[in-house]
Amino acid sequence: MAGAAWRGRSGRPAGGAAADLLMAFRAAPERVLTAAVRGVAGRRPEVFERLGDACRADFVIAPSDFPVAFRLRPDGAAGEVRVVRRDDPQPCAARITGPLVLLLSLLDGSADADAAFFSRRVRIEGDTDATVALHNTLEAADLSLADLLGVRPPLREPLTRGAAAALAVLRRHAGVA
Repeated sequence: MAGAAWRGRSGRPAGGAAADLLMAFRAAPERVLTAAVRGVAGRRPEVFERLGDACRADFVIAPSDFPVAFRLRPDGAAGEVRVVRRDDPQPCAARITGPLVLLLSLLDGSADADAAFFSRRVRIEGDTDATVALHNTLEAADLSLADLLGVRPPLREPLTRGAAAALAVLRRHAGVA
């Protein structure tokens, strides 16, 4: 259902007040998550070679149980992550949908991506080759949840109150203390 608006019972756009709050404070998680992608690229640049042309592709990671989605462009040192509404209409190479905790587990390698896909707990729409390249890259990167949240290595700048609050919301929804 890529591109279709996910609406609650009230008819409001996807996620309602929670999405509005996360979108209002999206700059902080975007900065943290973009720094995490670039940090991995700085520590392990060879990993991003596995992406080939897909490094400049946009992947939408859309947790089915979270009010916003994440637009990832894994372009090594130029990589970035943007917080977007679940019904973001911008084109992307692939959209990956599933429960947030499972998606985080897939990103850090603690869950089996093939099993999640074939059991239909994760849905992929779009360019399969780009998605396989992303999967292979993440597998080779051997990421931890700390890498994904951008807390390794320690951030050079202290988080603002808004950034800390947004990160706490993400952690709570992900089931991470």
